[in-house]
Amino acid sequence: MTAFQTELETLLPDLARFARVLTRNEDDSHDLVQDCVERALRKQDLFQQGTSLKSWLFTLMRNVFISQKRRETLDRRYVAMADDGNLRVQVPGQVNSVFLKQTMRALRRLSSNERQAIIVLGVHEGNQHDVARAMNEPVGTVKSRLCRGRAHLRATMGIDDAMLATA
Repeated sequence: MTAFQTELETLLPDLARFARVLTRNEDDSHDLVQDCVERALRKQDLFQQGTSLKSWLFTLMRNVFISQKRRETLDRRYVAMADDGNLRVQVPGQVNSVFLKQTMRALRRLSSNERQAIIVLGVHEGNQHDVARAMNEPVGTVKSRLCRGRAHLRATMGIDDAMLATA
């Protein structure tokens, strides 16, 4: 055992008392002493012979304690920010815009009767009977146009029944 280690061992009770003063907690003080001793052993080449080892260790312990408190503060701040509802990930809006543009292009490719049935009944949620009366058509014809229009729209956009089942 070196002279440094022997003197360090004799100063352990003083380090423990100082750690209790800093932490105000028995368990935390033991952890602080251990962290301080570990750092002292790793950095013993920085200790200048002829100076007070006790002062050097106390300064080292104080710096370790301050670093730990800063880290804890940053951790708490990060957790508070992560829990904040304002930081939730938002789905990119461009996906909806692209899908809407593709849908409008596909709607333009449909026949005018199919397009009208989809827009009035599907988009504006009109009543099939009211639309049939307004168009002077039987209700079955309007329903058929809507069904065919939806099928053509799905085919144009590349949407199959399996995709609809998972949506």
